[in-house]
Amino acid sequence: MATDKAAFNWLGAAFFASLSPSWADAQERTPLSAIDWLSDSIDLPADETQLGTDETPAQLPNDVTVMSLDAPVPDSVGLRPANELGLNPGLWGRSSAADLARTLADMPDGVEAPPTVMTFLRDVLTAGFEPPVDAAIDDSFFLARIDRLLAMGHLMPAADLLKSAGPTEAKRFRRVFDIALLTGTETEACGIVESTPDLSPTYPTRIFCLARLGEWDVAALTLGNAEALGILSDDEDDLLKIFLDPELFEGDPLPDPPRTPTPLLFRLYEAVGERIQTDQLPVAFALADLEGTQGWKARLRAGERLVAAGVMSFEDMIAVFSERKPAASGGVWERVAALQAVVPALDSGRADKIGSTLSAAWIAAGQGGYTQPFAEWAVPFLTGIELNGPARHLAFEMALLAGKSEIAAEFVGDSDEDRFLLALSTGQGGAPAGAGSLYQAISRGMVTINAGSTYETLIEDDRSGEAMFRALGHLKRDAGGNPQATQNALALLRKLGLSDLARQIAVELILMDGAA
Repeated sequence: MATDKAAFNWLGAAFFASLSPSWADAQERTPLSAIDWLSDSIDLPADETQLGTDETPAQLPNDVTVMSLDAPVPDSVGLRPANELGLNPGLWGRSSAADLARTLADMPDGVEAPPTVMTFLRDVLTAGFEPPVDAAIDDSFFLARIDRLLAMGHLMPAADLLKSAGPTEAKRFRRVFDIALLTGTETEACGIVESTPDLSPTYPTRIFCLARLGEWDVAALTLGNAEALGILSDDEDDLLKIFLDPELFEGDPLPDPPRTPTPLLFRLYEAVGERIQTDQLPVAFALADLEGTQGWKARLRAGERLVAAGVMSFEDMIAVFSERKPAASGGVWERVAALQAVVPALDSGRADKIGSTLSAAWIAAGQGGYTQPFAEWAVPFLTGIELNGPARHLAFEMALLAGKSEIAAEFVGDSDEDRFLLALSTGQGGAPAGAGSLYQAISRGMVTINAGSTYETLIEDDRSGEAMFRALGHLKRDAGGNPQATQNALALLRKLGLSDLARQIAVELILMDGAA
């Protein structure tokens, strides 16, 4: 499309009534979010503010609120019942939505966390519990759940929860729109924007969506209106001009992309031919690299990041890895070669082939950050195989990491460490294998009935859900550096009826510490 540059500066008064409030106003109302890359795509209610960071529990409202008995409560939706996780559906107890949201938002990212902690957290966030006591008038915990899932890269479970809750409410649709941008379904989301009067898109969103729906002239007119009102920054203005008419503005310099773009900016830069590399972006952006238009190396790295985050199955990653032979040596190509070698070795069932390829594949999985997914995939192939030496001990550790204690028993060695770990994984107990503080803390945490004063106080106050989030947060952040807190966190999980979970986390902590 070719459009005279003057058209971008023409102010059409007839369109004023249909356009959203100013972009600057939307920026001033910083949304409640545990992540900083959400697009300012929808004009939000003025009451969506950030949570405080103080430790004072939020006060429940004193005033009586009148609402329909059948009004939907987002926090009542879930993808599976809570009792399938071994948890009480009433886990949130007396905790307010704001208290739960704050505790969840304060949780660290968990890059070095035991894998089972991350898997369990995902399952909790997607499970169906009885809503917090004030969830009918405060959806902050539901939004915090969604944002934590987005931060972890779990876009599709988040999308399913939003769909169940009704995504056309502004704050929820803001998340829906970003998921659509990252998964390549933005045209459908733009259709919802255009057909839902209750949604007020910000100027960049409206311009983007009009173009995606083929309304290029209206998009250009809208940009001209935004320019005349001084709503857009210079960078936004320049980028949208080039997006709408790359030929007319050919040669004009593109603004430098931000360090962490929003999904909307990510797609705009892609549309003008300057796609931002996702390697250094949050893992949610890696999903965009699985699109067929991307090169093999980009899809390899995206697959590794998504498998490490528990978003993609190891089988699906292997399918990407198996598409062709490595194009070079070193880095990801070396990992591709190692995993390509171990697949036929495991299929053969021959101990000599497995023994000669398993170690290199394990090193590759460690470098890529997906040792547990690799172990879960590979361990079933190892049962009944006569392995010796380092391969045998590696099979033992892999079986423990995969939660397959019965297979680990086939490869257990004679050392005190091996016997302790096997006993720990099966719940048999036993004396700690060493004098190390982590060993001692884990051993005590698996038998004590006292979870420490902080957790005990929360439980007595019927705020067990907050206690659980705090325990998971510690295990994600500093389990090896604070043995007493680790002991208390494991004891808390057992107190909540999660003994199997506590045992698996304990095993992973020791394996990650290198003590085995």
